Amino acid sequence: MRIAVLCERGCATDLRSDELERRGHVVHRYRKELELLRDVVRESFDVLLLDDTLRGLRCRSLVHRLKAFPRFDGAVVFVNCDDDEVRLAEALAAGADDFVGRSAGVRELEARLRAILRRRFMRLHSTPEGLQFGAYRFDPDGRLAYLDGLPIGLTRKEYELALFLFANEGRLVSRGHLLDMVWRRRASAESRTLDSHVSRVRRNLLLDRSRGFELVAVYGSGYRLDRCEEAVFTSPPPGVAPYAEASGLCARV
Repeated sequence: MRIAVLCERGCATDLRSDELERRGHVVHRYRKELELLRDVVRESFDVLLLDDTLRGLRCRSLVHRLKAFPRFDGAVVFVNCDDDEVRLAEALAAGADDFVGRSAGVRELEARLRAILRRRFMRLHSTPEGLQFGAYRFDPDGRLAYLDGLPIGLTRKEYELALFLFANEGRLVSRGHLLDMVWRRRASAESRTLDSHVSRVRRNLLLDRSRGFELVAVYGSGYRLDRCEEAVFTSPPPGVAPYAEASGLCARV
């Protein structure tokens, strides 16, 4: 998971962030609300953790502002919460996805976050043979991708990138998000590497509408894999010229 954390320096949430990083997640820490809002405009995150003990910060107002961003689709979770029914009800009413009490350990926090992501993003359809997306199938054990039952030659990074894009089908994923989760690097110098890998994945997997998916670049943001639907045209009414051929229509799913 790619996680953004807003908390004061030295708070209990910082310790949980350290534990989440040790468990393999990528954590971006923010000390000020404006810094977080600046990055949310241009970056994608799976989860935003907001420390409920922040002094002088209107957390519920912040949730409203986050939800107002058209491209924001991350889950919002309050952590370090007091056992206050009224305040927790207010947080959920403001649009928060969950809350975690002070006494909860990192295992409970991680389990809650995974449950939220399963409901929101991960469109993985498990089969006995692997992970199926239309004509595409991924075999995690052999790290192989198949199209119409035939294996596609991909490098290890190309396979990881392709699977991550399919797992986040229909979602705009920022460049930084891809670098964090596939390359585990945050350096902007990796941009050319990312672009070349995306180009090869698009070409090798025919992600050009012809097999039901299209991989598109969103200027200044990142990439989005869209599922396409073929428009089936019947015979036109008398006096109407027929279509030369059916066309592909891509839809956000």
